[in-house]
Amino acid sequence: MRSSMPGPISGLPARVLVATLTLVATGCAKQEFQHLRQPTQPVQGQVTLDGKPVPNATIVFKPVDASKFKWREQPQAKSDQDGRFTVFTYDANDGAPAGDYRVGIAVLAAAEDEGSDQVRRDKSAVKIPTRYSDATTSGLTAKVESKPTELPVFELTSR
Repeated sequence: MRSSMPGPISGLPARVLVATLTLVATGCAKQEFQHLRQPTQPVQGQVTLDGKPVPNATIVFKPVDASKFKWREQPQAKSDQDGRFTVFTYDANDGAPAGDYRVGIAVLAAAEDEGSDQVRRDKSAVKIPTRYSDATTSGLTAKVESKPTELPVFELTSR
């Protein structure tokens, strides 16, 4: 037998209450974690291979001193057709915290199979030697100043 008594949370007033609590909790969470973000500075650069721009390269910055990154963030960027890139850490084009970084650069594309988590090299892409892909072994470094920074060109070689 079904009861005609409404449940403890039902109807329009209950939905409004749940929606309001959700918005408050979301706002509090953003404020709560805001202090974990490091101040960022605008950072731009370019990547070339044998003197030619490298489009669609993924550039990853691993902080030498990771202790200031509470979420283990890694600033990164994607190069355009001219090999130019703008770094982001938390939001689009927000830059990177000041400091020293090891840098990894690779040209990758998603797998063809939908839902696959595999990564494959884009066959039409510029072929960057694999030694550059790991920031810890690439030999590439960057220093981000406490002001807008234009990095020296990352001049990669195919040899």
